[in-house]
Amino acid sequence: MIFKSYFIKFFQQLRNTVYFKWRFKKLGENVKFGRMNRIRGGQHIEIDDNCIFGNNLRLEAISQYGGGIYCPSIIFGKNVVINQNFHCTCANTIVIGDGTSITANCGVFDIIHPYDDISINPRIASIKTKPVVIGKDCIIGMNTVILPGTQMGNHCVVGANSTVSGVFPDNCVIVGSPAKIVKRYDKGSNKWLRV
Repeated sequence: MIFKSYFIKFFQQLRNTVYFKWRFKKLGENVKFGRMNRIRGGQHIEIDDNCIFGNNLRLEAISQYGGGIYCPSIIFGKNVVINQNFHCTCANTIVIGDGTSITANCGVFDIIHPYDDISINPRIASIKTKPVVIGKDCIIGMNTVILPGTQMGNHCVVGANSTVSGVFPDNCVIVGSPAKIVKRYDKGSNKWLRV
């Protein structure tokens, strides 16, 4: 059993240093990946130390689309935990802060497929982008979608099945579709208060 554990750790380290290291702009120490990953544009993706990624990870940094040229940047801070079936597509900027956890079946996107011109299929029309920032020590509940332009402060909790768009301050609980703040931490009373 000890030999098997050592063998698995050895091949995880080998995979990270040999296979994954060259695929990213930055790959920190002690980063773990699950199985069945799809990574596109890894030269635009930075992953800091001690991050964990679950199975079926889909990271896409899009530098060309519909005739347009983009400069994507996806940044994962230290100690980020991403559970299975995570989908992230970026053509501008997506930042996920230190210590943030994203549970299963979530998506984070900074791309908008416009549908202004009905003579063009929205899937092939030129895209628009709005940067996304998720602060430090946040928890994103299962089946949540973070939409373009979202700016989330530190220590935010997002309830499961939420659709998040907008600007949210530090220390709040966000729930719903569309997501709204339902609680905020009051530093004066040191309590979570309903909004």
